[in-house]
Amino acid sequence: MTYRQITFNLGALVLLLALLGLVYWQHTGARAVPGLLDALQSGDLQTQMLAAQGLRHIGQPAQAAVPVLIELAVGQGRSSIQTEAAGALPPIDLSAARKVMVRWLPKLQDPDPQVRRDAAAALGALGPVAKPAVHSLLGIANDPNTIVRDRVVRALAAIALPPELVARGLTQALQDPEWTVRYAAISPFSFGGVLNPESLAALRPLVHDPNEMVARLAQSAVAAADHPIPVSVHIFSLDQGSDRTLPLLQLTKLGPRAAEAVPKLASLLTAERPLERYLAACTLQSVGPSAVQAVPALQRTLDDPDPIVREAAAEALQAIEARRP
Repeated sequence: MTYRQITFNLGALVLLLALLGLVYWQHTGARAVPGLLDALQSGDLQTQMLAAQGLRHIGQPAQAAVPVLIELAVGQGRSSIQTEAAGALPPIDLSAARKVMVRWLPKLQDPDPQVRRDAAAALGALGPVAKPAVHSLLGIANDPNTIVRDRVVRALAAIALPPELVARGLTQALQDPEWTVRYAAISPFSFGGVLNPESLAALRPLVHDPNEMVARLAQSAVAAADHPIPVSVHIFSLDQGSDRTLPLLQLTKLGPRAAEAVPKLASLLTAERPLERYLAACTLQSVGPSAVQAVPALQRTLDDPDPIVREAAAEALQAIEARRP
């Protein structure tokens, strides 16, 4: 191959890469929203679900899709698109997610078990933003329908806040007569590794559960509890990757034991994403009086542009002051 041919081929390759880069640029971030919004309204379930997932990853720039996502999340469609649409909202708009929560809460008391199942699943899809729904979910934790109980447990695990109430509900579910519910209740302990003494006491007998899958998961959860992840690792995780949700929730579960993370949490009160600011405030609330050095940052957060973040900051300040000597 001659020098001229090599140069020509390299030039063609550079041009191809440039074109591919242009196509990628046109289909990422806010630029992709119009196309995803069209897909969201296509009527094809698989297309709609993929579009909702794409919008969730885009986050705040996908504001234009909020009305359609709300409609799908609370509409009469299949439960799969309801939960997918609901799950897309928190990274985009916390207030919109709360609106969906409010619409689903009364349906937890519906006489039709299918409606109760869908309601619990939708609330769980909203994640930590649905914290106010935990009391209502606990109210049907002993539902006569096994699938409803399973969905309630999974919803509690996904919401994760407030950690004390959620742990109480999960601990109760460890005694459920149905193995699928016990399995769902163990999972958060297995992968989270944060157990209070009551939960650990209820969990230990399950290492001998007659269901092999439950027993194995219980063994994993007990092992994780015996070797907790250091707070410093969670703090390090907050500086790595693009999604801080998991390390923030893990710190929340630690409560006062996460005091080491307070300076980092205070800095996250000014994070770009409202969901991260919300979770940082919720974690400081869980830490309690030991988070006193975050008070000035929390007071500034009372002027946050997002009302849900302001609410979380106020609750954190109240928790810090109420528990102080």
